[in-house]
Order: sequence, then C-alpha cells, then structure tokens
Amino acid sequence: MEKIKLIIADDHHIFRKGILSIVSEDTDIEITGEAANGDDALKLIVENKPDIAILDIDMPGLSGLDVARKVKSQKLSPKIVILTIHKDKEYFDEALELDIKAYVLKESIANDLIDCIKRVAAGEYYISSAISGYLVEKNKSSGKQSDFEKLTNSEKEILKLIAQNKTSAQIAGELFRSVRTIENHRNNICSKLGLKGPHALLLYAIEHKTKL
Repeated sequence: MEKIKLIIADDHHIFRKGILSIVSEDTDIEITGEAANGDDALKLIVENKPDIAILDIDMPGLSGLDVARKVKSQKLSPKIVILTIHKDKEYFDEALELDIKAYVLKESIANDLIDCIKRVAAGEYYISSAISGYLVEKNKSSGKQSDFEKLTNSEKEILKLIAQNKTSAQIAGELFRSVRTIENHRNNICSKLGLKGPHALLLYAIEHKTKL
C-alpha cells in the first residue's frame, strides 16, 4: 500500500509542529513538506505533488482559501483539507464552493485529523463534528425543518450514520446491507430533499443529527 503523501501549511510554528507530531505517528502517512505561508504552500504543491494539502485559512500572503482557489483553477492534483479556528458561515460556504474535501476545526484535530486524512485519501468528504452547532443554527433559520419528515425510518437511520462521517461501506456493514443498497438510499434521500453537490448530504445529516 502506497503511503498518503501530504504537505502542511500553517503560519504558527508551534501549532504546525503539533500537527506534524500527530500525523507522523501514523505509518500510512508521509509528510513531504511544510510551509509557514500560502505562497510557499503553493510552491510545495506544484513541486511535490502531494495527495493531500492541509492548509490553515489565515496565513501571510495567500490564505488557505486563496491557495485552494489556485489549486482548483490550475487543476493541480491534491485534495484540500482546510484547518481553521473559524466557524463563520462565510468561510465555511466559500470552502464548499472551492470543492474543499475536508473542513476541520483546530480545536478538534487531536481526535479528527488522522481519520480525516484517511477518509479524504479514500475519496470521502469530511466535516469536523465540532462545526455541527453552526449548521444546526443555520438550518433553524432556513425554515426547512419540514423536509426532514419526508424521510422513511430506514433513511433516517442511514442519515444518522452519515452524520457520524461513516462511509457507505461502513454503513452497509453495520446495517447488514449491500453498498449498492446504501448508495441507492443516499440517492433517494438527496432526491426527496432536493440536495445537490458532493457535500450536501453530509451537511444535511449533520444539521439534523440532534433529531436522529
């Protein structure tokens, strides 16, 4: 199995070393570079061609979102993980528009980061559970609570597991169903609720997890 190659960019030296310490404990992950600003992070991405780039939002020069925007526009290879202290709607929504693969709050990296990296490497999306409070409040203000009642009990059961960041394969194993069946349920849920985009179902699941 090939190692997951990644670069890390954060302008706070001590915090960056903390991230490196967490990540270096996993033998499946190889750190190919680190940067203290967005410009150097972009250079590392171009030169090292990592599988994943972990970027802080607030950095000198290019911000993490600026780097993500350039990665997208230049069609560069890495999947982007945003690491931040921000729970603000504006940052979060902008990250989603840039097809960020993961949005992890710094307060939860000790518990979330390794799992996040492996899920993103496997093609999954990851949103820190610590941001669910914002999502719940956002949902309350949107006036779409009634949509939830369109779902069957089976769909709600699957939604609950999606809210726990579980993959279709993991859900299938837990519910003793095929992966294809779970994927069909996911598509049906999205169709009923009018959800579109790669993050939409995960966001909806997190928004409603207190009702599941």
